[in-house]
Amino acid sequence: MGLLDGLEKLINEHGSATILKERISLANDKYAALEERNVAFRADNDALRSANGQLLARVRELELLLSDAQQGSALTLKYGIYWDLSGNPFCPKCRTPMPQVTWATYVNQQVHGLKCTCTDKPFVLMENGEPIQAQEAMRRMANA
Repeated sequence: MGLLDGLEKLINEHGSATILKERISLANDKYAALEERNVAFRADNDALRSANGQLLARVRELELLLSDAQQGSALTLKYGIYWDLSGNPFCPKCRTPMPQVTWATYVNQQVHGLKCTCTDKPFVLMENGEPIQAQEAMRRMANA
């Protein structure tokens, strides 16, 4: 009986290996199909996130316009930023007050610009294509 037991074991192991190989192949095929779907979902997700970011920015712009209209505070655009009627500077991105004067670089020259909390870079104020110092612009707007 010892010889037949070994032969039976060999036959069972060979059959099991074939079945196992088929199952592994099927699992690999399913995994590859899921990977392809995952790549497609990630691309869709990235596109939706981008569109959502653009929509949120547009909603914020519209909310600011509505807020300005409701408050009756007309902000005017001059020197590349917004100003209220009292000559106070406002950020062109988020329209919040930005009284912080800081150094900025414009074409290899240092000028005083205005800094907002919504960005890392200060805004260089421009008049007729040339930079203008923030203090000078603030003085002019206060006197206007």
